[in-house]
Amino acid sequence: MKMLNRRSLLGTGLVAAALPVALGATASAHAAGPSGGCALCELNGSFFGRNRGSAKGRNVRIATSSGDAETDRFLGSALQRLSATFQVSPGFAFFDDGEVENAYAARETLLGNGPGTVLMGMTLFRRLMTEVKDGGVTVIAVCAHEFGHIYQYGGYYRLLDQVDSQTNRPHELHADFLAGYYLGLRKAEHRQLDLRKVGYELYRMGDTNFTSRQHHGTPDERFAALSAGFKLGSQGKADITAAAKAGFELIRRNS
Repeated sequence: MKMLNRRSLLGTGLVAAALPVALGATASAHAAGPSGGCALCELNGSFFGRNRGSAKGRNVRIATSSGDAETDRFLGSALQRLSATFQVSPGFAFFDDGEVENAYAARETLLGNGPGTVLMGMTLFRRLMTEVKDGGVTVIAVCAHEFGHIYQYGGYYRLLDQVDSQTNRPHELHADFLAGYYLGLRKAEHRQLDLRKVGYELYRMGDTNFTSRQHHGTPDERFAALSAGFKLGSQGKADITAAAKAGFELIRRNS
């Protein structure tokens, strides 16, 4: 099934990257926390959801392909752009997320160059591509959020723990800020990029479970972080180092 076209996924003009893992291989998914991989975006009909531990400690099947060659080419191009912007090179693959939509950022290099690995659930991917009519922007936002977590593992994770070591809120809001920042950068080349659909999906996935480790921020906080990052990226003056610092300072001030 053709899910994308040559203008989709904000990735035209680059040679596609390989999705480096053999079909049918397995990888271990870990629960969120400072010592392990990061199941930071569990989804249950929502976006950037709260981890409920459904994949903790189990093996998941991972694959090189979305099932459509054109989709793979242009997703590969988008991933190259993400890698260049975030200055990280995690492995990337699809995995079978079954009935519980999910995407993961893991500290471990399960495949590819690393450090780190991003896994995109096929159920999640297909829903976003078929139901959210935005040319793949929401898919790219998911990937950018996860790349944000990979970037955090280079040093910001511990700093964000110092803001709040009891919940995932600062880590999630920081990744939301960085996802917005990336989309803001892309806005310069894609004037039609509309943040509203991404923002709506993100807003409705906020929560008020303030004492839970898996608290991701309230709906207003998540949308505000995405929007603040988008505003910075749209100015086109900040690199990822400056953006990560700006996002950290914003979250620290608001905590």
